[in-house]
Amino acid sequence: MIEHILFAFSAAIVTISTNLDNLVILFGLIMVMETRRAVFGFAAAQMIILSLSLVIASGLDHSRFLNWVGYLGIIPLSLGLYGIWRQRKGSGGRQLPDTGAITSVVALFLTLSIDTLAAMTPLFADSTPAFRLTALIGAGCALATLIGIASWGAPRAQVLGPRFARLDRIAPYIMVALGLYILVNSPTDVL
Repeated sequence: MIEHILFAFSAAIVTISTNLDNLVILFGLIMVMETRRAVFGFAAAQMIILSLSLVIASGLDHSRFLNWVGYLGIIPLSLGLYGIWRQRKGSGGRQLPDTGAITSVVALFLTLSIDTLAAMTPLFADSTPAFRLTALIGAGCALATLIGIASWGAPRAQVLGPRFARLDRIAPYIMVALGLYILVNSPTDVL
């Protein structure tokens, strides 16, 4: 039981860390459009990303490439190292796009959530179906928390936005740790 709780917690940490930048953008969108539309677009995009991660990971189960699943850890590891490099180089953050219909908000968050897809797919692929459900529950709780923070922070977005932007600095380090975890604790151990 404790393994499931810890795995759900790790999936929640990954989900939150890969969505801190999205939370800042969500605050920005809330400042210029209806809160309900921005939050719904964010939630829909995240559900699509988690579903896609789960489908990809499940497809790898029935594949002859199952022994290679651990090497998917290279993706979050690379993204994390790239994020650290960008921080050291001093590159600017993501630009706030024009706002529009819910579909454009969903499309925006889908494009910004590639890091979540890259982190959650190997996490799902490297676990049994019972642990996948646990990870999905943990990620869902994390997303509910982020949506709650965004809804609560909507009137306070101008003050809270820069504070959450600073938290985004830890996300690349979490991605590196996740990539290393997937590489070390995977079917590649038997090679």
